[in-house]
Amino acid sequence: LGSGPKIVKSPFLASKRQGYIPIDWHVDFKTGYRWEPRKFYLDIEIPQGLADIKVPWELSRFEHLTSLGQAYWITGDERYTSEFINQTNDWIDSNQPQCGVNWACTMDVAMRLVNWIFGYQFFKDSKLITDEFLKKLLKSFLTHSRHIRINLENRKRIVNNHYISDIVGLLFLAVALPEVKEAEGWRQFGLREIKKEMQKQVYSDGCNFEGSTCYHRFALELFFYTTMAIVINDRGFDGKNHKEVSEGIFGKSYTEKLYKMFEVVLYLVKPNNKMAQVGDNDSGRLFSLSRQELLDMRYLLTYAAIFFKDCKFKVKEFGFCIDALWVFGEEGYKAWQGLEENQLVNIRSRAFPKGGWYIMRNLHDYMIISCGKNGLNGTGGHNHNDKLSFELCIDNEDIVVDPGTYTYTPEPKIRNMFRSTAYHNTAVIDGKEQNRINERSLFELRNDSKAACLKWLDNTEEDSFIGEHSGYARLPEPIMHRRSIRFLKQQTRWVIKDEFYLLVQRGRISNLSQYCTGHIFDWHFYFAPQIIPEEISAGLYLLKGAKSTVSLKICNLTDEYQALIEDGWYSYGYGKKLQSKTLKLVCKHVIPFQQEFEITSPFH
Repeated sequence: LGSGPKIVKSPFLASKRQGYIPIDWHVDFKTGYRWEPRKFYLDIEIPQGLADIKVPWELSRFEHLTSLGQAYWITGDERYTSEFINQTNDWIDSNQPQCGVNWACTMDVAMRLVNWIFGYQFFKDSKLITDEFLKKLLKSFLTHSRHIRINLENRKRIVNNHYISDIVGLLFLAVALPEVKEAEGWRQFGLREIKKEMQKQVYSDGCNFEGSTCYHRFALELFFYTTMAIVINDRGFDGKNHKEVSEGIFGKSYTEKLYKMFEVVLYLVKPNNKMAQVGDNDSGRLFSLSRQELLDMRYLLTYAAIFFKDCKFKVKEFGFCIDALWVFGEEGYKAWQGLEENQLVNIRSRAFPKGGWYIMRNLHDYMIISCGKNGLNGTGGHNHNDKLSFELCIDNEDIVVDPGTYTYTPEPKIRNMFRSTAYHNTAVIDGKEQNRINERSLFELRNDSKAACLKWLDNTEEDSFIGEHSGYARLPEPIMHRRSIRFLKQQTRWVIKDEFYLLVQRGRISNLSQYCTGHIFDWHFYFAPQIIPEEISAGLYLLKGAKSTVSLKICNLTDEYQALIEDGWYSYGYGKKLQSKTLKLVCKHVIPFQQEFEITSPFH
């Protein structure tokens, strides 16, 4: 907001607004690259390797209006209203319809419309909101809606969260301005399409089909906030019957899948409140209603507890998330208080076979294993080469982590590095990828791996997982990688065994060593930034954290193996990264063979 008040005499003035510094909405301020504001929107290019188009797109989503509005509601200070008016005027005047970078992606047009509609609710009673400004804003609402309707992102072979966002934009406008002549048509179209996409883009186990835990959160936000907006504006809503009204409007099948999406979050969230990272994380949100960490997704459980009146989601250790006050109000908080409490100890291990996420839990200990097919129907748009990789949290502390995503188009080499096999906690053979990567196609993976879970058992004493992938079956000597993981809960010990065998036609070959020339195998263990690894003897490492002391043992280390502690990166959100350490193990071996590791806490 800058320093000092920004009160203006005439909020409608587009030029020389007193105390307001105009924003260049067409620039990537990190690189200085600027898109031509008068260029036709369909001709806008993504300057791969030169700039990040997400910078102007996401700034122009106006997600920050929520924070501005909250500040106004809490303080009553009209300088926040002035900032809202000035930024909105500035954007409209600087972005002529169908011209420039900020009309090029329909999803971002829709998200801007939704955030304007939502953000305006904070300021609508301010004395600074004039009829002239309101007329200008409503006209832009209609321009946005009509642009969305004729530029729907459903013409590709596979549609994803972009199309859901388009639908959400139309539905929000239909709710906010039912008087508009197109509103009822947009409402009927939107309801029909969002129900259809719920069935297409969400598996029967509740996982989003893009294969990313963070995109699961984004898709869930799109579905939920839209459902909420329509439910609370329905004549049958009595302030408490969210689920029943949702079933009446969207149907039971849609509402049940919405419930399952929340249920997935319940099991995905670690005991330390953070979401595990599987696949891409671009920090995408529809609304940001509080300042929680990027991977803190407990607020979704508070939403689910109130909306569905289900105490399963009211986890004592997670508490009440303040985001829900802005969504449900004081009555929602009272409803949440009236529910019985659940506890972490009751959240057991869980497999989501459609999504390919296998979660081992025991109170404050947690592991997630990635063993699913490529998302987006095999195209792998937001997937990484992470088959049989895992994240590990012990005693509420992250130990082994997925390095994350960091960036998309501005740095293609770094984009491909972060989604490569070598940047995950799994094995690499001969330096090859599990799924081949086209260096120019940053949102596509060849569907080589075809990962499958062969066994999953969970009980109070031990969890057991066996999975394999065929990503290296394309090599001259076709190799299968099979990984088994046992979680011995009473000992807080994980036993990880990797087996490599030749695939000849459809049979498993148990002993063809004489036919193999030997292959180079790499294993990687990426540690959370606070973890300091230390080799205390050959093959035995002490992992020192802020509160945990964990041992990692390479069980059959020989002179043929080379183990190195190297510098690495951990990205917990888009454009954000921290230095961390990684353990790399390298060896040359003929097929078949196996390698075993043990991770144990506390250290003995």
